Amino acid sequence: MRPLGKAASDDDRPLIERVRKGDQDAVRALYERYFDRIYNYVYARLGRAEDAEDLAIDTMTRGLTRLDLFQDQGVAFSSWIYRIAHNATIDHYRRHGKVSLVSLEHAPALESADPSELAVEQMSNEDLHAAIRDLTDEQQQVLILRFFQDLTAAQVASIMGKSVGAVQALQHRALGSLERALQGRAVN
Repeated sequence: MRPLGKAASDDDRPLIERVRKGDQDAVRALYERYFDRIYNYVYARLGRAEDAEDLAIDTMTRGLTRLDLFQDQGVAFSSWIYRIAHNATIDHYRRHGKVSLVSLEHAPALESADPSELAVEQMSNEDLHAAIRDLTDEQQQVLILRFFQDLTAAQVASIMGKSVGAVQALQHRALGSLERALQGRAVN
């Protein structure tokens, strides 16, 4: 995964208005503000850096060129752009099926240079990614947004179009399913 860019602003309205007026600096600012977050979200769903980069670029391009469709009626721009990424990921699954390979080349850098520790860390990363991909689509989405993207339950609720309580219940079920899946992998 790529390192996260600077935190998303709670108020993107001024940039959005500038983009709508044709300000290319504002386009670049919104792109840079959200690209790494969208990339990381898609990467966590797909597990392939190449696909994640393509979908993140497509999501950002789609969102910024169709900004006239964004209605600022209590829904944050971040929720809207994550929704576009989510839909692009679903379309990718429909076209290509779920991918379960994670390239070692793109694995996160680790502090230790000990090959045995690297192997154990890579195995646990692969197990975690595989276990997450075995969850339902909604469970994957809630865990990735909450724990990999560090969003609040309220932000996730806005992105998913659910109540905060529904997101919390979904998160609870997802963590239980993830725990069972990881325990099953440890036994095998």
